[in-house]
Amino acid sequence: MLYPPSASEDLKFAIRRFESGLFEQAGAQLLAILQKNPKDQDALYFLRLVQRRLAGNSLQLAPGALPPAALIWQLDPAGAWERDWLHEVLAGCFTTEAVDKTWSKMAPVMIVVDNRIVPEKAFYYREAFEAGYRIILVHLSDEAFIDDTGIYKYCDGVVRNYYSEILAGDARVHFIPLGCKAGFGGPGGAQKSAPQKSAGARKYLWSFAGDAKKSTRAEMLKAMKGVADGYTHLTEGFGSADALATPAYRALLDESVFVPSPCGWSNLESFRTYEALEAGCIPIVETRPGFDYYTALLGANPIPAFASWDEAAAFMKKLSMEETEALRVRCAAWWQERKPVIARDTRAFISGAFRGPF
Repeated sequence: MLYPPSASEDLKFAIRRFESGLFEQAGAQLLAILQKNPKDQDALYFLRLVQRRLAGNSLQLAPGALPPAALIWQLDPAGAWERDWLHEVLAGCFTTEAVDKTWSKMAPVMIVVDNRIVPEKAFYYREAFEAGYRIILVHLSDEAFIDDTGIYKYCDGVVRNYYSEILAGDARVHFIPLGCKAGFGGPGGAQKSAPQKSAGARKYLWSFAGDAKKSTRAEMLKAMKGVADGYTHLTEGFGSADALATPAYRALLDESVFVPSPCGWSNLESFRTYEALEAGCIPIVETRPGFDYYTALLGANPIPAFASWDEAAAFMKKLSMEETEALRVRCAAWWQERKPVIARDTRAFISGAFRGPF
């Protein structure tokens, strides 16, 4: 395994004993290390792992079953764009729900929703781990991959948005898409399942509402000028006063066929993509050389993806109305079929993480 950066030879020896299943020998070695240096956090971490293994710290669950877990928010769900989507994806995974925001509330089995994770928050997860509590972290908003993922080691599993090529190799991490902004649609949303208009019945062939100053958005708008029947509502920035309210934005998408979904400041993924799908539109997304983000995250999908916005504009212009409607229907149907699969897979991941030893 990869040793902690500052691991001594004694600690490396203890870790090798742990990896070999020689838990009692590893525990004795770790205790000896801690007698010399009681503040050695790496040795303490592995000692707790040893103690969990020797205590048989597995939850006895039937395959696919979930224990009674508490959902604990360490951010205000009222202001979280992911609120409705998380309730949809995590349905059935928890029996109680609480808002903490002080990193003090714990439960023996808990699903913790957190964001902006900095080293100063590690104490909460470390204390829960050392108390023998089982933890699933729902890690939100790490768009630029700058949060401290060191706390993942204290968790049974991590459910996070924003797909990472590096973290994808970690079996303890499960990815979910961003979903729609709270209030946009779905359970508790601003719109229920009203019949979706066909492509020919919609007012705009394409639309974009948002900040034009980010990343490739100027390039996108320049290319879209060559595509007729579009509509733009440009704003000063994210959440600015001139932004469309959620119901107005949903109404705009209900009248749009294509929705260009360029990247944000750094990440290719956007809430816009899923809101377009929810409204029965055709989102158009970007790819980068050697990196098809949405396929990596979602698997095979019908969402049109292009390396340049000129290519995207040419694609839109060449489609007949019949071809456009067929693609619109395919995208909408795929998303409605995909959502319960995302929830099912997330539930299976959480069940497996809680059922396994830790």
